[in-house]
Amino acid sequence: MKILNRLFELLNEGVKKEVFPGAVAGVYYQQRRYIVGAGYQALTPYTEPVEENTIFDLASLTKPLALVLGFLDCLAKNSKIADLFSPVKNYLDLKPPLSEIPVYRFFNHTSGLKAWYPFYQEILEKRPEKPLEYIIRKIEEMPLEYTPGEKSLYSDLGYFMLTYLLENLSGEPLEKIFEQAKKRISLGKKSFIGFNPLKKGIDQEYIAPTSVCPWGKKLLRGVVEDENTRALGGVSGVAGLFGNIYGVLDVLEFLLKAYQQEESVFSEHLRTFVNFREKNSEYALGFMLPNPKEKEILKDKISPNTLRHTGFTGTSFLIDFDQGIIIVLLSNRVHPTRDNLKIRDFRHYFHQQVMEALN
Repeated sequence: MKILNRLFELLNEGVKKEVFPGAVAGVYYQQRRYIVGAGYQALTPYTEPVEENTIFDLASLTKPLALVLGFLDCLAKNSKIADLFSPVKNYLDLKPPLSEIPVYRFFNHTSGLKAWYPFYQEILEKRPEKPLEYIIRKIEEMPLEYTPGEKSLYSDLGYFMLTYLLENLSGEPLEKIFEQAKKRISLGKKSFIGFNPLKKGIDQEYIAPTSVCPWGKKLLRGVVEDENTRALGGVSGVAGLFGNIYGVLDVLEFLLKAYQQEESVFSEHLRTFVNFREKNSEYALGFMLPNPKEKEILKDKISPNTLRHTGFTGTSFLIDFDQGIIIVLLSNRVHPTRDNLKIRDFRHYFHQQVMEALN
């Protein structure tokens, strides 16, 4: 009960300080789950309270939870499908210098690609038949921002590359790859995690809204916040995944147990992604490492094998693979506008307070 009470206090503190309108938190610790919600899932046109099963736009949690999971599933089925350390030219017909970049550098954000580009503007105007391929050809023409491996720069462009690579290697669209990979996971009855929830028959009332779309001037609800992914039909390895706390915990618990279990092809590949470190990068493969501020705050409370990821909409997770701890925070801090950035400091505080409660 102590953990549940502390989670509830922290979420209410976040609501009171206007970090987010509402949130749901989940913790997995010593084989048990602790789940709490607080605040509102919507403030406009009228207030709606958060429920424990409220579905959120997971934003960049899509990268580890969908794209990495999809890659791992394909690698486990055919380990020769891609050598992460060979240049991308071995798999795709691309021009240099893009063609010379090893695949893993897109995963750990050391590829040399710029952080972001508004592809959606051109896609909306030109309506290309294959919008993802259009993005790749645009990336192909861009000069690199820095020499690959020289440093790390968080880049959505690298994850569009990985989406394109995975779809070409498997011959399937990412959404289908993800649905296949999900079959490895025992999803609970309350769980939801997937792309384009409205197309799957989920009613808007179960989904937390984000901000007002500048294209249609309507509140986004069940439609992805990320403009580039929206221009791709709501599915990419960058963003697009929606989920409730149960679905997110299901995937993360699966990854935790797969990492800890005896040898299997899937587990071997997962350990490569989790354990990978490079001097000039703040990332493992598909996951973020705790940043200096987080390391200072958490100190000896987390093991060296602790990874995390954040999402633009106000989502995040932290997973300690050695101690078997998972902490998830789902919110829609971008509702009703994107201007609120208080989540950045609150995440560190939230993780620190939860770890103290667990210890």
